[in-house]
Amino acid sequence: MNQQQYTTRIQLKGYGASQYQARIMTHNLTPIGREKRSYTYALADVIASIKNYLKSPRIQKKTRMTLEKILNALLQRLDNVITVPFIKGTNPDISKSAQKLFNKITDIDNYFAETKANIATLKGKYKS
Repeated sequence: MNQQQYTTRIQLKGYGASQYQARIMTHNLTPIGREKRSYTYALADVIASIKNYLKSPRIQKKTRMTLEKILNALLQRLDNVITVPFIKGTNPDISKSAQKLFNKITDIDNYFAETKANIATLKGKYKS
């Protein structure tokens, strides 16, 4: 799967951020490109920015919950899966089957994360 490693302010709005929150999360970041009329930001940079913003003690409870929801959605999109070495002392057929199953589960998780990102983009575009 070719998973997107960037996000836009529109997509952040689709995940539930207000226009102001999307701007605050990305105002210190350098855009890595453009997608149509929107700047794109590196996913890891946006995640770090949200984590840094959440450290502030003055954030309202509702805003904190919204940012944590967005953070969880963005973390799901990261491809940070560590491959587990399957035990070599067991049956080789079982090891191969387990590895294939693990790969399929990872592919499905990536597909769902991409689909959620696309839905968030569409919500952000058409959000009033």
